[in-house]
Amino acid sequence: MSRRVCLSFLLAAAFAAATPTALAQAVSTPGQEVSEPAQATSEADGFLRALPGRELRLPADHANHPRTRTEWWYFTGQLFAEDGREFGFQSTWFRRALRERLPTQAPPLAVRDVLLYHGALADVDRARTQFTERVSRDHAPWARASEERLEVVTLDASLLDPVGDGARVLLDAPVGDARLRVAIDFGTVTPLAHGEEPGLSLKGSEAGQASWYYSLPRLPLSGSLQLADGSELAVSGEAWFDHEFGSSQLGDEQVGWDWFSVALDDGSELMLYQLRHTDGSADATSSATLRRPDGSQRHLRREDFELEVLERWTSPRSRARYPAEWALRIPSEALELRVRPRFADQELSTSGSTGVVYWEGLCEFVGERAGGAVMGAGYVELVGYADSIQGAFAAPPRAVEPTQDA
Repeated sequence: MSRRVCLSFLLAAAFAAATPTALAQAVSTPGQEVSEPAQATSEADGFLRALPGRELRLPADHANHPRTRTEWWYFTGQLFAEDGREFGFQSTWFRRALRERLPTQAPPLAVRDVLLYHGALADVDRARTQFTERVSRDHAPWARASEERLEVVTLDASLLDPVGDGARVLLDAPVGDARLRVAIDFGTVTPLAHGEEPGLSLKGSEAGQASWYYSLPRLPLSGSLQLADGSELAVSGEAWFDHEFGSSQLGDEQVGWDWFSVALDDGSELMLYQLRHTDGSADATSSATLRRPDGSQRHLRREDFELEVLERWTSPRSRARYPAEWALRIPSEALELRVRPRFADQELSTSGSTGVVYWEGLCEFVGERAGGAVMGAGYVELVGYADSIQGAFAAPPRAVEPTQDA
């Protein structure tokens, strides 16, 4: 889940009702026979682009997809420490392919992929955000992304499914000047597959201007948080996992995005993103995914929700002026939420990796659904306020047929 031309080095994209039956058909289980659609690649660079017809396959799709140019594994969540302190965290691994394949006689230091990591810790009690970043060329064992299972390593930041069955994942990574070591339970969560065709998230009007995108909300976790002074806190909580992969680019008219995720206490879950134009208007492909308390899932188009900015905050470092409070409404679902950061300064500067300044932080969501009170904790990402991403992404070139699967 960022903004100057150099961001294109890292990211290829930001980010009708679907019944439980339709969702089950879109997410295949281990051992089930599936077939690849007639996917398309860029004629210029050979990378696989996201088009309709591909089923989401878990746990296999947790792994690396080297036929796509860009991929990320993105965790946000809330931690509760044994001493009563509360934290928010972000741990994100990125893969960016610099070329489709290495030449036959490539020199020893030639690289196809670059792997990056961002880690942030929001200390709610102290209203303090810490951030760290890593970058490395793909070079096992120090930096690697497995095609066989969820296993991504960028130097001292690792994400590993030790068995390969998609049930339990180990996260061991720096978050600011602290270190987070937790086990995350993947096995009991039903995925949210985003898009009108579940799993295909559109980012523009042209064919292939999309990504494959799904989330796992409400992931139970437990482990430890080692602080800078060497002390260690036992922590537990919940995480939200986003996995997105594709090869297309955003359009020149898109200058940034606002992204929201929340798990509400009535059992519902919501992911929403709004792509912004130069004039501040929302792109028509902005959308959301709502899972109701009964488990049914609905894809929301831009006209199905309202997002109103109520307050703003100016960063003392970048001078960017970010939204700092929202009214979020989905009238057809009788859902209205007030969204507020737990504290204002959760801005991140990635000068050591992607060269981008953005805001990503822990927020509270409070409101009502059909007359009943609801609340929850979630994350918001705000991109393009410190620097516009206009011109950072080109429209995808004409497509041709691929020769192998994603």
